Amino acid sequence: MRKVLQKYLLIVVAALLIIFLFQKINWFPSFKNIFRSKPINIEETPVIIQQINTLAQLITVTFTDEVVMDTAKIGNGLPSLLPSAIGTVLTPAIDKLVIIGRGKVLVGTDLKGLEQKDIYTDGDSIHVILPRAKILQTIINPSDFETFIEDGTWNEPAVTGLKIKIRNEINQHAIEQNILQQADARSENIIETFLKNTGFKRVGIAFGN
Repeated sequence: MRKVLQKYLLIVVAALLIIFLFQKINWFPSFKNIFRSKPINIEETPVIIQQINTLAQLITVTFTDEVVMDTAKIGNGLPSLLPSAIGTVLTPAIDKLVIIGRGKVLVGTDLKGLEQKDIYTDGDSIHVILPRAKILQTIINPSDFETFIEDGTWNEPAVTGLKIKIRNEINQHAIEQNILQQADARSENIIETFLKNTGFKRVGIAFGN
């Protein structure tokens, strides 16, 4: 019986000795620290990039507008007689096309282009360089176009060309209303709030060129 107890005692002493040696070389955690709360570790930068990229296109401002656009050309009809200071003159027939377009412009930040170099972390601080806001999409459905005047004959390319001009004019109106600056400000606020909710105490936001 004594030999059995001695055998178990030797095993326990050997185990304690091994644990003690592992602690000295940091291979085994200290018993006094095993139940202590561990500090919160912020996730690595690539994970943060992935989290931000899940937002993909961050649409922050919507702009609606209505544009009236017209075009004219010399028609194939009979010339018309118009009075003038020197008498009646013969003028060519004029074909005219007027279209009204209503559209919606979606403006925001495209986060897909964020790279690791654009995000820097240091403990509980993070600095992010965001792309500048831009027009992400202009929505004009076929039903949003209304033909107001259509004198003469107009082929499909001519009608499509006028509709494209309407689309470009709506985009230009949005830019003139400082919508890009508004979108930048809102994107900055949203990303800052998002990162603080993930655990960062200090968040710095800047914008690239």
